[in-house]
Amino acid sequence: MTKKVIIFGASGAIGLKLTEIVSGEQPDWEVFAVSRNAKAKETLSKYSNVTVIPCDACNKEEILSLTADKDIIYCSIGFPQYTAKFWAKTWPLVVDNILEASNQKEGQKLVFCDNIYAYGAATNISPTSKTVPPSLKSKPGVRAILREKFQKRMDEKPDSIVVVGSSDFFGPNLTETTFLGDTFTKAILEGKKAPICLGSSTKIHDFAYGPDLSKALYIVSVDDEANGKFWICPHAIKNKTFTRIAQDVARLEGGNKKSKVTVYAAWSVKLLGLFIGDLKNMVEMLPIWVNDYSVDDSDFRKTFDMEPTPYEEALKDYISFYKTSVLDTTKTING
Repeated sequence: MTKKVIIFGASGAIGLKLTEIVSGEQPDWEVFAVSRNAKAKETLSKYSNVTVIPCDACNKEEILSLTADKDIIYCSIGFPQYTAKFWAKTWPLVVDNILEASNQKEGQKLVFCDNIYAYGAATNISPTSKTVPPSLKSKPGVRAILREKFQKRMDEKPDSIVVVGSSDFFGPNLTETTFLGDTFTKAILEGKKAPICLGSSTKIHDFAYGPDLSKALYIVSVDDEANGKFWICPHAIKNKTFTRIAQDVARLEGGNKKSKVTVYAAWSVKLLGLFIGDLKNMVEMLPIWVNDYSVDDSDFRKTFDMEPTPYEEALKDYISFYKTSVLDTTKTING
């Protein structure tokens, strides 16, 4: 059946891949990709059933107008600003707009791409894990506020919403915006500087592969069994430390590359955060980097029969992306 769908955040790595998947799997659908990024627009325009349109997610009237006749509303928006102050001001507004936009006609469905900050620092995180107290004073607290908003919609109209979360992710078109990106994988491939991590290089930290997250968002959009629930997508990197990941990247690259990890310990992040804005924004997130941090994605895998991209295959793909699109060219797209 022909549908009209819209993808907010189509400029970012998750949205770009999601647009590709939706367009390919559903050639009869009309797909509207929201993007202001010139490079992303060039990529998105190659799909025959995709129309690229601009939109300000903070503009309620604009969002309502664009979504009034849409059957599925995908949201994979990400903001480059990584401060609690910006999140507190912007995320509740955007989510309120998106929730209202997806409640304009019977049968509309919101598919929201989320992170799992709301669960705080924990191991074996599942969709039923306890969340941190809602607060506008921290990034996890803000995500907990959003979760309450989603839960309210799920209670009222379960068939109209599904939320898929993931831990930190990596993959094509993710460079300076991911912990496994420029300061880690790129550093190893260039062989000039040691890869960097925060907190500890010996604690495990699970990561999702970007294309897997995009695939998960599509799957839940076409399967009604997903409706009215929070899910955690399959994760390609499970129970691995930064030290192990660095060693594997160096090995898979095939060269004699540096893989010994430089660790920014908690005390140094706090100290340097007094002078460096990017590190200051990481201080409140240190608990997830100085402790083991893992997810339980078994519910998604079993329910939808989806396995993540195999660990080494995902790393090889990421290495290939860096070699072909970053180290030799300037073709990267970051949303």
